[in-house]
Amino acid sequence: MTEPSPRYTPYAPETAEGCSSSSVPCVPLVTCAPHYDQLKALPYATCRLHGGALGVCCPPEEKSSGDRTRLLEQQPVDVKIRPISKEEINDAARTGLWDLVERDLLEKSLQERNIVVSDSRSAAFGHLQFFKTSPEAMKIGRDGLLVARTSNQLVRRFNLTPLQAGFGLVSFNTKDTIIENTCPSGPECDEKSKFYRNIDGSCNNLQNPMWGQARTPFQRAVTPHYADGFFAPRKSSRDGSLPSARAVSVSTVIDVDQPYPDVTLSIMQWGQFIDHDLTHSPIFRFGNKSGIECCNDRGREVDPSFRHPSCFPILIPENDPFFARFGRRCMNFVRSMPAPRSGCGLGYVEQMNQITHFLDASTVYGSSERELEELRDRSRGLLRVQESTGLLPADPDAEEGACEADRESNHHCFLAGDNRVNEQPGLTVIHTIWVREHNRLVTEMARLNPHWAGETLFQETRRILVAEIQHIIYNEWLPIIVGPRYAQSRSLLPLRRGFSQDYDASVNPNILNEFATVAFRFGHTLVQGMLRLFDRSGRTSEVLQLRDNFNTPTHLYTPGKLDEFLRGLASQRAQRFDNFVTRELTNHLFQMENHGFGMDLVALNIQRGRDHGVAPYNELRAACGLPRATDFKDLHDVIPPHVVSIFASLYRHVDDIDPFIAGIAETPVEGSLLGPTFRCIVGDQFIRLKRGDRFFYDNAGLPTSFTEAQLHEIRKVSWARILCDNGDDIEHMQPLAMRSPVGINEKVSCESPAIPKLDLTPWISSPH
Repeated sequence: MTEPSPRYTPYAPETAEGCSSSSVPCVPLVTCAPHYDQLKALPYATCRLHGGALGVCCPPEEKSSGDRTRLLEQQPVDVKIRPISKEEINDAARTGLWDLVERDLLEKSLQERNIVVSDSRSAAFGHLQFFKTSPEAMKIGRDGLLVARTSNQLVRRFNLTPLQAGFGLVSFNTKDTIIENTCPSGPECDEKSKFYRNIDGSCNNLQNPMWGQARTPFQRAVTPHYADGFFAPRKSSRDGSLPSARAVSVSTVIDVDQPYPDVTLSIMQWGQFIDHDLTHSPIFRFGNKSGIECCNDRGREVDPSFRHPSCFPILIPENDPFFARFGRRCMNFVRSMPAPRSGCGLGYVEQMNQITHFLDASTVYGSSERELEELRDRSRGLLRVQESTGLLPADPDAEEGACEADRESNHHCFLAGDNRVNEQPGLTVIHTIWVREHNRLVTEMARLNPHWAGETLFQETRRILVAEIQHIIYNEWLPIIVGPRYAQSRSLLPLRRGFSQDYDASVNPNILNEFATVAFRFGHTLVQGMLRLFDRSGRTSEVLQLRDNFNTPTHLYTPGKLDEFLRGLASQRAQRFDNFVTRELTNHLFQMENHGFGMDLVALNIQRGRDHGVAPYNELRAACGLPRATDFKDLHDVIPPHVVSIFASLYRHVDDIDPFIAGIAETPVEGSLLGPTFRCIVGDQFIRLKRGDRFFYDNAGLPTSFTEAQLHEIRKVSWARILCDNGDDIEHMQPLAMRSPVGINEKVSCESPAIPKLDLTPWISSPH
């Protein structure tokens, strides 16, 4: 590890004038960003930094109430079944292997008959490309499917109930059977992994080196609710039927323009960027990676004789207010891939996360050595960019239809650590900014340490960049989402000085299925259907309709557009968290040119929750401490009565309500963007991501720990600083770019001490 340079002198905050105490330091607003609402209400909270820049007097730091130790934990289900011998498992596995052969033959037949999603101009094609599946995930997914088929054979052979199938079989595993090769072996943890993150997330936890690793299963907070106990999509607990996901969407979701008064679109865009750093559940596809067709080009279900077993199409009501005019009765939907569960157990299926489970900038660096090699410029630790523009590297091999490129102008789509980078321009922009930040840091670190080899430059810079992202999330983004009081009570607020002692090797950081599939999709309600771009003078320069810009990132090749998008993220206000979602997402998702319709993201979210067997809303709210509802009227405590009435008309029982649609309908808790159930699940996951990450940026006493001087500098970072440093020509920005530029957060020069700069001299080391 590097030692601080003798040339480094930490900035000494000035004594504030006008504060309640002369000993209170005057600091930049970002230092106490979580307390922004409190500060803006106090006229005596402001002060002057050196040079006259506006600063603030932070309120005293409070200690946690201790609630941080409480984590959602799935309650064990103790179900006994008759002993099953290894030979009986082998017999079931042989049949399971034959099932896969039959599946392969069916897939070959479907491809020969062209029953595949082949229209590159369709929304279904664009959606399938959004869920690209890596070669590594394809192999592991097949292993997971074989284990599931083996479990299925045991269920049939012994006539097991759903409860026995899901939980009785978990006490048996595939070890010492003919399919023991489906059981993933743990990684080898070398000396380097003690100091630097492995690119696939392995060896973070030295006692459980697969925790957080890419291409491993999600975990659960609540017992899964599969219809057959182990894999079939969730159905009604009463008669088996659930309303069409599209019917639920159109009945409960409308498009109303209700933006926040002081929260910018950056809050939404960061949410998507964080999500793509944490979750990516691959879907089934053919071996040649072509898409599985569940609905034909006329918008009808594929003939059952030629339907792929992974199809789970969304049925569109005949009287649908939008899709009926196009004659659509079916929306394509393909199920997610499983992964063999930890311990190689049989029983219920868990879906795969094909990226790392950590906040580790896998969006920038990828989640496999193969991906990283595509992104690295081996000269002096840099990442590849297009030299003339500083844009992300071109990806001319992007599949036709997956992304709209202007090949005649050599304006290709982009390559990044996450393959969803081209999905919409705001996402592409934030990817671009962070790759530039990496290269900016490398350049400065190379100047300060000319004796460092390229690998050292790369790894040390990666450490800093991940720390920057983590600090911005916990300092600026998360307190807005869950509320500062909630965050403080669970030790989620960053310390202003010193080190954290929060690392706990017993905390499994793996992403909760309920988080990935339900709660963290709350950001879809924040999306603006019209993207506003802003020029240098702060005026709107262009307005883009979202439906015209899915998988179309070529705007960024126009000089000046990158900055216009950045100013838009820091100026346009985000929509409120509620059950109002822009029709750009509910009717026009992935809409292609010359098509009048796309897909419905709300319906897809509902269907994905059923696909993953996520427990219904009533189970999740009870796990989060709300009283279990016995009647629809019991939901009035957190959901408006008129929405509850709609639920009562759609669902036969309160236990059937889908968790996503109910979660976005909850009234936000005071001080938070989210309602109580989603806040509980999101908060729980971010506790895991902090306490279960050995490399978390403010950990103390580990080989991975920064020095105190280095940590002092990392705490200066802000989203505003990243924008100032990495835009083409950003000259002014508000200190908190996730907040509107008003009051104590007015725009200032990027050179102002109100937007502090990182001093990298603490990373200077002596040549050895």
